[in-house]
Amino acid sequence: MAAAAAEQQQFYLLLGNLLSPDNVVRKQAEETYENIPGQSKITFLLQAIRNTTAAEEARQMAAVLLRRLLSSAFDEVYPTLPTDVQSAIKSELLMIIQMETQSSMRKKICDIAAELARNLIGMCANTFIITLLKKMSTYIFF
Repeated sequence: MAAAAAEQQQFYLLLGNLLSPDNVVRKQAEETYENIPGQSKITFLLQAIRNTTAAEEARQMAAVLLRRLLSSAFDEVYPTLPTDVQSAIKSELLMIIQMETQSSMRKKICDIAAELARNLIGMCANTFIITLLKKMSTYIFF
């Protein structure tokens, strides 16, 4: 458990470095990020998004990166996840949409869920898509 917390802390530092105005620091962070396996990226990014005590910029960067990951590498990453992890990701996104208090962050999370739903169309994920639409119609405008 302590190792996982240490890895997540390192990931927060990486997110901060991705936001750095220093080109050298940012470039090195981009290379490090690209070398993280997709499954681990999803876990770290979701944890960063969920952590309301983390810096807002880091949470927003994590949201953007997760949406991009689902957009660009969905077929390489998501189907390889165990079914229970896939279900947990869907449930987690729906819960975060409901719990998020910052409207700009909630919109980014809705963007992630919408990207996931777009990729899941035709994969028997109708329950998730319907639930997502209900949550988005309730929470995105408030």
